[in-house]
Amino acid sequence: VNKTTTRLSQVWVLLFLLLWIPSPALPNPTEARARTPLEEAEPSQGTATQEQDDVHSLLFRANQAYLEDRYEEAAGLYGTIVERGHLNGHVFFNLGNTYVRLGELGRALLNYKKASLLLPRDGDLKANLQYARSLAKDRIEEASPSLWNTLAFWYFGMNLWELLVAFALLNLLFWSAALFNLYRNSEWAKWTLWLSLLLGLVLGVSAGMKARESFRNAGGVLLEEEAPVRAGFSRHDTTLFVLHEGAEFTILDEEQGWWKIAIADGKKGWVAAPSGGRVALTRDHPIAR
Repeated sequence: VNKTTTRLSQVWVLLFLLLWIPSPALPNPTEARARTPLEEAEPSQGTATQEQDDVHSLLFRANQAYLEDRYEEAAGLYGTIVERGHLNGHVFFNLGNTYVRLGELGRALLNYKKASLLLPRDGDLKANLQYARSLAKDRIEEASPSLWNTLAFWYFGMNLWELLVAFALLNLLFWSAALFNLYRNSEWAKWTLWLSLLLGLVLGVSAGMKARESFRNAGGVLLEEEAPVRAGFSRHDTTLFVLHEGAEFTILDEEQGWWKIAIADGKKGWVAAPSGGRVALTRDHPIAR
């Protein structure tokens, strides 16, 4: 029994360390260059290599433009990287910083929130997001984190890629334990088998939920300086209240170019879709005014 307990404790320690892999240090665009995972790719085909070189060139030029206070140019270059399908947390973070410099609060918040989906544990990003929120005119009180946020720490502390890697490793551990147990009946192998199965199912479901949250996120941010929220999806409907740039909301429905939204204090209404931006990770990049 003592040996089984020891083996089980070792498995728990291994999984705990796996789930708490620290996020890499966040690059600051005021540095000479931004570190991004784009550097890690090694394409095997010529066209892919050329595209990667183009992205590196865009990234270098964007960072240089930021350093030289050419913020509109930097925003355009970072946005081009996003439009080419490189949905990178560091690029979104740099875009957020650039829009803060431009005074585009809505776009800054939008990109910080996109970056948060990819860099959920990054302290610098959290601080910048909090600062940007403090500049918003509409101070809407948000609900305090629930007990679920604490219990499901792996879900809120890991991005989609990390969840998929953890799921793959647990899947490998499950089949390894199954094969070992097949040829050599072992108590600790049985414990490992069932534990890896349980945690694998949890992480598999978590990865599916995280994919939905990342690519079909219902969050939105107001990009216009001011927008009326109406009782219906028409400019002739009664104005219920007015939101200002940087206001965050949840998109409940969409109809004829209008979004039905809800804000944190429970108010609901319809706002013209072009006045806001979606938090979901897409290639779309709202251009600064």
